[in-house]
Amino acid sequence: MPVALDRHAVTERLREVCIRMAPSANLTTMNKNSRFGKLDFDKKGVSQEPVADPWPNLDDEQCIAAGDEAYSLGKYEVALSAYSRALRYNRDASAAWIGQVRCLISLGEYREAVTWANRALDRFPASANVLACKGLALALDGDIRQGMEYLDGAVEMRATSAFVWAARGESLLLTPNSAENAHRCFLKAIEIAPDDWSLMLRIAIAYNRAKLYGKARDLLQTASRHAERNPLVLYHLGQSFEGLGQYAIATGYYQRAIESRGDFNEAKTALRRAQLSGPFGWLKRAWRMER
Repeated sequence: MPVALDRHAVTERLREVCIRMAPSANLTTMNKNSRFGKLDFDKKGVSQEPVADPWPNLDDEQCIAAGDEAYSLGKYEVALSAYSRALRYNRDASAAWIGQVRCLISLGEYREAVTWANRALDRFPASANVLACKGLALALDGDIRQGMEYLDGAVEMRATSAFVWAARGESLLLTPNSAENAHRCFLKAIEIAPDDWSLMLRIAIAYNRAKLYGKARDLLQTASRHAERNPLVLYHLGQSFEGLGQYAIATGYYQRAIESRGDFNEAKTALRRAQLSGPFGWLKRAWRMER
Protein backbone atom coordinates (compact mmCIF):
# COMPACT_ATOMS: atom_id res chain seq x y z
CA MET A 1 0.00 0.00 0.00
CA PRO A 2 1.49 3.40 -0.97
CA VAL A 3 2.45 5.64 1.92
CA ALA A 4 0.48 8.89 2.10
CA LEU A 5 2.73 11.87 1.57
CA ASP A 6 2.72 14.66 4.12
CA ARG A 7 3.50 17.46 1.64
CA HIS A 8 4.09 20.01 4.39
CA ALA A 9 6.61 17.73 6.12
CA VAL A 10 8.39 17.03 2.85
CA THR A 11 8.55 20.75 1.99
CA GLU A 12 9.88 21.65 5.43
CA ARG A 13 12.50 18.91 5.23
CA LEU A 14 13.50 20.09 1.78
CA ARG A 15 13.92 23.64 3.07
CA GLU A 16 16.21 22.43 5.84
CA VAL A 17 18.34 20.39 3.43
CA CYS A 18 18.49 23.26 0.93
CA ILE A 19 19.89 25.50 3.63
CA ARG A 20 22.45 22.87 4.69
CA MET A 21 23.48 22.14 1.10
CA ALA A 22 23.21 25.68 -0.30
CA PRO A 23 26.93 26.11 -1.14
CA SER A 24 26.99 22.88 -3.14
CA ALA A 25 23.56 23.45 -4.65
CA ASN A 26 24.82 26.42 -6.65
CA LEU A 27 25.42 25.39 -10.25
CA THR A 28 28.44 27.64 -10.65
CA THR A 29 30.38 26.68 -7.53
CA MET A 30 29.78 22.96 -7.08
CA ASN A 31 32.43 20.38 -6.52
CA LYS A 32 32.19 17.76 -9.27
CA ASN A 33 33.44 14.92 -7.13
CA SER A 34 30.89 15.63 -4.41
CA ARG A 35 28.14 15.80 -7.04
CA PHE A 36 28.74 12.28 -8.28
CA GLY A 37 29.24 11.13 -4.72
CA LYS A 38 25.49 11.59 -4.40
CA LEU A 39 25.05 8.82 -6.97
CA ASP A 40 26.44 6.27 -4.57
CA PHE A 41 26.22 2.73 -5.97
CA ASP A 42 28.54 -0.23 -5.95
CA LYS A 43 29.58 -2.19 -9.04
CA LYS A 44 26.38 -4.25 -8.93
CA GLY A 45 24.23 -1.14 -8.86
CA VAL A 46 23.22 -1.65 -5.22
CA SER A 47 23.09 1.56 -3.25
CA GLN A 48 25.37 1.99 -0.26
CA GLU A 49 24.51 3.69 3.01
CA PRO A 50 25.77 7.29 3.03
CA VAL A 51 28.13 8.60 5.66
CA ALA A 52 25.61 11.31 6.58
CA ASP A 53 21.98 10.92 5.62
CA PRO A 54 20.37 14.27 4.68
CA TRP A 55 16.96 12.59 4.28
CA PRO A 56 16.13 10.81 7.57
CA ASN A 57 12.58 9.68 8.31
CA LEU A 58 11.45 9.87 4.64
CA ASP A 59 10.43 6.85 2.59
CA ASP A 60 11.20 6.44 -1.11
CA GLU A 61 8.02 8.19 -2.31
CA GLN A 62 8.63 11.13 -0.02
CA CYS A 63 12.25 11.39 -1.18
CA ILE A 64 11.07 11.43 -4.80
CA ALA A 65 8.56 14.17 -3.94
CA ALA A 66 11.33 16.18 -2.28
CA GLY A 67 13.56 15.61 -5.32
CA ASP A 68 10.82 16.81 -7.65
CA GLU A 69 10.36 19.93 -5.53
CA ALA A 70 14.09 20.71 -5.53
CA TYR A 71 14.30 20.08 -9.28
CA SER A 72 11.48 22.56 -9.91
CA LEU A 73 13.48 25.19 -8.01
CA GLY A 74 16.68 24.52 -9.96
CA LYS A 75 18.38 22.98 -6.91
CA TYR A 76 19.73 20.07 -8.88
CA GLU A 77 22.35 18.98 -6.32
CA VAL A 78 19.69 18.73 -3.62
CA ALA A 79 17.40 16.86 -6.01
CA LEU A 80 20.20 14.38 -6.81
CA SER A 81 20.61 13.67 -3.13
CA ALA A 82 16.88 13.07 -2.69
CA TYR A 83 16.55 10.77 -5.71
CA SER A 84 19.63 8.82 -4.66
CA ARG A 85 18.18 8.36 -1.20
CA ALA A 86 14.93 7.08 -2.72
CA LEU A 87 16.93 4.42 -4.57
CA ARG A 88 18.52 3.28 -1.33
CA TYR A 89 15.02 2.31 -0.24
CA ASN A 90 13.69 1.09 -3.56
CA ARG A 91 15.97 0.27 -6.50
CA ASP A 92 12.94 -0.20 -8.74
CA ALA A 93 11.72 3.37 -8.31
CA SER A 94 11.90 4.40 -11.97
CA ALA A 95 10.97 8.01 -11.15
CA ALA A 96 14.13 8.31 -9.04
CA TRP A 97 16.34 6.91 -11.82
CA ILE A 98 14.81 9.30 -14.33
CA GLY A 99 15.09 12.17 -11.86
CA GLN A 100 18.81 11.56 -11.39
CA VAL A 101 19.46 11.55 -15.13
CA ARG A 102 17.41 14.71 -15.68
CA CYS A 103 19.34 16.45 -12.91
CA LEU A 104 22.65 15.53 -14.53
CA ILE A 105 21.39 16.84 -17.87
CA SER A 106 20.35 20.10 -16.24
CA LEU A 107 23.80 20.36 -14.65
CA GLY A 108 25.44 19.97 -18.08
CA GLU A 109 26.97 16.61 -17.12
CA TYR A 110 25.83 14.92 -20.31
CA ARG A 111 28.27 12.00 -20.41
CA GLU A 112 27.55 11.17 -16.79
CA ALA A 113 23.86 11.35 -17.64
CA VAL A 114 24.37 8.83 -20.45
CA THR A 115 26.17 6.50 -18.02
CA TRP A 116 23.30 6.60 -15.55
CA ALA A 117 20.70 6.31 -18.29
CA ASN A 118 22.42 3.11 -19.38
CA ARG A 119 22.19 1.77 -15.83
CA ALA A 120 18.52 2.70 -15.74
CA LEU A 121 17.94 0.97 -19.09
CA ASP A 122 19.45 -2.22 -17.66
CA ARG A 123 16.61 -2.16 -15.14
CA PHE A 124 13.87 -0.59 -17.31
CA PRO A 125 14.62 -1.57 -20.93
CA ALA A 126 11.09 -0.75 -22.09
CA SER A 127 10.88 2.71 -20.50
CA ALA A 128 10.23 5.43 -23.08
CA ASN A 129 11.20 8.10 -20.55
CA VAL A 130 14.58 6.52 -19.86
CA LEU A 131 15.21 6.15 -23.59
CA ALA A 132 14.34 9.83 -24.02
CA CYS A 133 16.71 10.80 -21.20
CA LYS A 134 19.58 8.97 -22.88
CA GLY A 135 18.70 10.41 -26.29
CA LEU A 136 18.57 13.96 -24.97
CA ALA A 137 21.87 13.58 -23.09
CA LEU A 138 23.56 12.20 -26.21
CA ALA A 139 22.20 15.02 -28.37
CA LEU A 140 23.27 17.73 -25.93
CA ASP A 141 26.71 16.13 -25.73
CA GLY A 142 27.06 16.51 -29.51
CA ASP A 143 25.98 13.10 -30.80
CA ILE A 144 22.72 14.33 -32.27
CA ARG A 145 22.28 11.48 -34.76
CA GLN A 146 22.48 8.73 -32.15
CA GLY A 147 20.49 10.78 -29.68
CA MET A 148 17.66 11.15 -32.18
CA GLU A 149 17.66 7.40 -32.75
CA TYR A 150 16.91 6.85 -29.05
CA LEU A 151 14.32 9.62 -29.05
CA ASP A 152 12.60 8.26 -32.15
CA GLY A 153 12.51 4.85 -30.48
CA ALA A 154 10.91 6.41 -27.40
CA VAL A 155 8.28 8.17 -29.53
CA GLU A 156 7.38 4.91 -31.26
CA MET A 157 6.52 3.25 -27.94
CA ARG A 158 2.96 3.19 -26.64
CA ALA A 159 1.64 5.84 -24.24
CA THR A 160 4.40 8.31 -25.01
CA SER A 161 4.67 10.94 -22.28
CA ALA A 162 4.86 14.70 -22.62
CA PHE A 163 8.48 14.52 -21.49
CA VAL A 164 9.43 12.30 -24.45
CA TRP A 165 7.98 14.78 -26.95
CA ALA A 166 9.60 17.71 -25.16
CA ALA A 167 12.99 15.96 -25.14
CA ARG A 168 12.68 15.23 -28.85
CA GLY A 169 11.83 18.85 -29.53
CA GLU A 170 14.78 20.05 -27.46
CA SER A 171 17.12 17.80 -29.41
CA LEU A 172 15.72 19.00 -32.75
CA LEU A 173 16.54 22.57 -31.75
CA LEU A 174 20.20 21.55 -31.83
CA THR A 175 20.04 20.80 -35.56
CA PRO A 176 19.94 23.47 -38.30
CA ASN A 177 16.57 24.42 -39.81
CA SER A 178 14.60 22.16 -37.45
CA ALA A 179 12.84 24.80 -35.34
CA GLU A 180 9.45 24.10 -36.92
CA ASN A 181 9.73 20.35 -36.29
CA ALA A 182 10.81 21.08 -32.74
CA HIS A 183 7.81 23.39 -32.31
CA ARG A 184 5.47 20.59 -33.40
CA CYS A 185 7.01 18.24 -30.82
CA PHE A 186 6.54 20.86 -28.11
CA LEU A 187 2.91 21.37 -29.13
CA LYS A 188 2.38 17.61 -28.86
CA ALA A 189 3.92 17.63 -25.39
CA ILE A 190 1.67 20.48 -24.25
CA GLU A 191 -1.35 18.73 -25.77
CA ILE A 192 -0.63 15.73 -23.53
CA ALA A 193 -0.11 17.86 -20.38
CA PRO A 194 -1.80 21.23 -21.02
CA ASP A 195 -1.83 22.32 -17.36
CA ASP A 196 1.77 21.38 -16.52
CA TRP A 197 3.61 24.66 -15.96
CA SER A 198 6.87 22.83 -15.26
CA LEU A 199 6.69 21.32 -18.76
CA MET A 200 6.32 24.81 -20.23
CA LEU A 201 9.32 25.91 -18.16
CA ARG A 202 11.52 23.11 -19.53
CA ILE A 203 10.46 23.83 -23.11
CA ALA A 204 11.21 27.52 -22.54
CA ILE A 205 14.67 26.67 -21.19
CA ALA A 206 15.32 24.81 -24.45
CA TYR A 207 14.13 27.80 -26.46
CA ASN A 208 16.38 30.13 -24.46
CA ARG A 209 19.34 27.84 -25.12
CA ALA A 210 18.53 28.03 -28.84
CA LYS A 211 18.28 31.85 -28.58
CA LEU A 212 14.62 31.77 -29.58
CA TYR A 213 13.85 34.22 -26.81
CA GLY A 214 10.41 35.30 -27.97
CA LYS A 215 9.05 31.76 -27.92
CA ALA A 216 10.63 31.18 -24.51
CA ARG A 217 9.14 34.40 -23.12
CA ASP A 218 5.60 33.49 -24.18
CA LEU A 219 5.75 30.06 -22.53
CA LEU A 220 7.36 31.43 -19.38
CA GLN A 221 4.71 34.11 -18.99
CA THR A 222 2.09 31.36 -19.13
CA ALA A 223 4.04 29.27 -16.61
CA SER A 224 4.41 32.28 -14.30
CA ARG A 225 0.64 32.54 -13.98
CA HIS A 226 0.74 29.13 -12.26
CA ALA A 227 4.05 29.59 -10.41
CA GLU A 228 4.55 33.33 -10.05
CA ARG A 229 7.22 33.04 -7.34
CA ASN A 230 9.17 30.12 -8.76
CA PRO A 231 12.79 31.33 -8.98
CA LEU A 232 13.61 29.24 -12.05
CA VAL A 233 10.66 30.66 -13.99
CA LEU A 234 11.66 34.19 -12.98
CA TYR A 235 15.31 33.62 -13.86
CA HIS A 236 14.55 32.29 -17.32
CA LEU A 237 12.08 35.10 -17.93
CA GLY A 238 15.00 37.40 -17.19
CA GLN A 239 17.12 35.50 -19.70
CA SER A 240 14.39 35.80 -22.34
CA PHE A 241 14.02 39.55 -21.92
CA GLU A 242 17.79 40.02 -21.76
CA GLY A 243 18.12 38.09 -25.01
CA LEU A 244 15.48 40.36 -26.54
CA GLY A 245 17.48 43.41 -25.46
CA GLN A 246 14.97 44.51 -22.82
CA TYR A 247 17.48 44.87 -20.01
CA ALA A 248 15.34 46.84 -17.55
CA ILE A 249 12.63 44.17 -17.59
CA ALA A 250 15.28 41.43 -17.35
CA THR A 251 16.78 43.16 -14.31
CA GLY A 252 13.40 43.13 -12.59
CA TYR A 253 12.94 39.40 -13.14
CA TYR A 254 16.45 38.60 -11.95
CA GLN A 255 15.82 40.62 -8.78
CA ARG A 256 12.57 38.75 -8.16
CA ALA A 257 14.34 35.40 -8.69
CA ILE A 258 16.92 36.35 -6.06
CA GLU A 259 14.19 37.48 -3.65
CA SER A 260 12.50 34.10 -4.09
CA ARG A 261 15.72 32.10 -3.70
CA GLY A 262 18.51 33.86 -1.86
CA ASP A 263 21.26 31.41 -2.85
CA PHE A 264 20.55 31.72 -6.60
CA ASN A 265 24.03 32.78 -7.71
CA GLU A 266 23.28 32.39 -11.42
CA ALA A 267 20.55 35.00 -11.06
CA LYS A 268 22.94 37.29 -9.17
CA THR A 269 25.51 37.01 -11.97
CA ALA A 270 22.85 37.62 -14.59
CA LEU A 271 21.55 40.64 -12.67
CA ARG A 272 24.99 42.28 -12.66
CA ARG A 273 25.35 41.54 -16.37
CA ALA A 274 21.94 43.01 -17.23
CA GLN A 275 22.59 46.10 -15.12
CA LEU A 276 25.80 46.77 -17.08
CA SER A 277 24.06 46.31 -20.42
CA GLY A 278 21.63 48.48 -22.30
CA PRO A 279 22.02 52.02 -23.67
CA PHE A 280 23.68 53.39 -20.52
CA GLY A 281 25.73 50.31 -19.72
CA TRP A 282 28.98 51.97 -20.75
CA LEU A 283 28.38 54.75 -18.16
CA LYS A 284 27.85 52.17 -15.42
CA ARG A 285 31.00 50.31 -16.42
CA ALA A 286 33.03 53.51 -16.48
CA TRP A 287 31.67 54.54 -13.07
CA ARG A 288 32.66 51.17 -11.64
CA MET A 289 36.18 51.46 -13.06
CA GLU A 290 36.65 54.91 -11.54
CA ARG A 291 35.55 53.61 -8.14
